[in-house]
Amino acid sequence: MTTLVSRPRPAQKGSRLEKQAISFTIGLYLFICAALLAIHYGAPEPAPAPADGASTTSGSSSTSPFNP
Repeated sequence: MTTLVSRPRPAQKGSRLEKQAISFTIGLYLFICAALLAIHYGAPEPAPAPADGASTTSGSSSTSPFNP
């Protein structure tokens, strides 16, 4: 009777779950970078300050609606 000799498998460099976790982390990082770039370049520009001197507090943070 012949017996089959099983050879040990060569050591894997990483498990499937580990590769998935690395791919997910890299993908998430790239997604966050792309979202931040889109928000940065897609944001509306602030209104220009009046040049005729109509507002004496031009450029001051006291004109903010959150800091009266």
